[in-house]
Amino acid sequence: MKKFMKKCLPMLALSVVALVGATGCGGTDTPDKPDEPTTTLKDLKATVTWWNNYKDPVADGVAEDEARKKSDYTEYYFAKDAITEFNKIYPNITVETTYKGGYSDIQKAVNTGMNSGDIPSIASGYPDAVAGYVSAGVALDVGQYFDDAELGFGKTIDSTGTVIADANTTKADFNQAYLKGEAAQYSDNKHYSMPYSKSGETMAINQTLFDKVGAGETGVNSFNYKDPTIPVYEAPVAKDTKKAYATPTSWTELMATARQMKIDYPDVFKDNVNSDGLFTAIPVCYDSAENMYISFSKMLGIPYTASGSTVKDQVLFNNADARKMVVQLKKWNNEGLLATQNQLYYSNKAKGYHQYSSTMVTNGKCFVAFSSTAGATYFSDGASFLAKLNETPVIDKSIYETNGTGSTAKSTVISQGPSLAFFKKSNADDQKAAWLFYKHLTNTDNAANLAIAKSYFPLRQSSYSTDKVKTIVDAAGTTTLESSYNDKKVDYTGQVLKLNETYSDADRYMSTAVFDLSSACRTAVGNLVKTVFDDKTAKTDAEIATLVDTAFNDAYKAVVTQ
Repeated sequence: MKKFMKKCLPMLALSVVALVGATGCGGTDTPDKPDEPTTTLKDLKATVTWWNNYKDPVADGVAEDEARKKSDYTEYYFAKDAITEFNKIYPNITVETTYKGGYSDIQKAVNTGMNSGDIPSIASGYPDAVAGYVSAGVALDVGQYFDDAELGFGKTIDSTGTVIADANTTKADFNQAYLKGEAAQYSDNKHYSMPYSKSGETMAINQTLFDKVGAGETGVNSFNYKDPTIPVYEAPVAKDTKKAYATPTSWTELMATARQMKIDYPDVFKDNVNSDGLFTAIPVCYDSAENMYISFSKMLGIPYTASGSTVKDQVLFNNADARKMVVQLKKWNNEGLLATQNQLYYSNKAKGYHQYSSTMVTNGKCFVAFSSTAGATYFSDGASFLAKLNETPVIDKSIYETNGTGSTAKSTVISQGPSLAFFKKSNADDQKAAWLFYKHLTNTDNAANLAIAKSYFPLRQSSYSTDKVKTIVDAAGTTTLESSYNDKKVDYTGQVLKLNETYSDADRYMSTAVFDLSSACRTAVGNLVKTVFDDKTAKTDAEIATLVDTAFNDAYKAVVTQ
């Protein structure tokens, strides 16, 4: 069964506090001025170590012919194949990949390695982690290579070692929203990390249910092909008064639609809270409480965080407007319209795992899910309905009006997904080799391959001109209820690739400032929303206001007392 949030953990907070305390670690293995290289690019002998979250089938004892068929190893073989092609150009550069677990595990490994001098050339992770690497003095600014005559963007070598132009790796071809974001996140405007497998967010809806008019099943009931007693999709049954729903473009419209869903599908939402106080069905689920809080704050013009020299300058989320926003979110939650993944029923109570919104959608128990575009293909599991992956709706102050009509503006979308952090090495050749490998790993063809394999957004505009990506984009929205699982995967991948173009062309991506407490802020606001939503006693306006005030005070204290 797919578990994309567990695998991808899009934008989960990573603590950098321990790393900040490690300033100056790394010893002689991470000097500010490495030895000068003595080789040309053609003969460059170097080693690049990449710590990532790609499970190794060899370590798992899975044969390659079988492992290549499994989604667990898709990224491992993407990297392996990219390295093979890289070595055709640079045969003397060895690239070693090491599985370190999830992103937090990678960060912990780097933290430990800084004390012993054992750090990689490249590590996968989120920018919040890189802030710690920068504070520790081990991060490498690869911006120094951007315009280098031999190493720079848009350069490669031919078979003789002559430096030639390379249209597949130019700086201008990068999606500038990602490139600007990587630098803008650090207070000194340097490039200690570079974009890699990027994604955004989408409002995924059950289009079959939205289109339904009148009484009857919304889709077709389906069952597990191995065990026909296990339902895969329990088609919700609508009342005879059910009308078609328009796709909401604002949260004001969305919440009005959610209220209508509860009227039109009473059997689905009747008794939808279990003995644990968790939702077994919900009209709308927003996977990430953190992303919801941060993007809503941005669209409502509410201060969240900023770079600055003091805590007071940096930690801004504890304010009256933010409290007003969370009060409204709590009211929607109390009304049974909106939840985050933390309020969905347990899929494994012993481990504290909550169900995924995509699973809820494909089981007919959730009709609108806000999730990472990297999880687009998981909606293909719902073989008996059609999903539609839409732009996220805007939120504005009409949410506070009893009969608000919503804005005509467009939403701001969090740019998420891991980056690759670079580290200082004692050998300048190793540093340069890491940069050369990054350019190759993110060239036109490889960016296209990764996008197709994992529903990530291509980093390069030229990837959209490749036949392989054009074929998938052209397939977006072409499937029917009878289409195969694989055809729907292609369709939904095409839909999210189109979303990336839409978001990029309109400059709608956002990223937040990265500083020593940025990870703590993200964790704090996520916990704040969870605390407020989990409370089942606050019902009146006064009770909700008191609950929210306490949650904000505790969240702020958790950050500033670190």
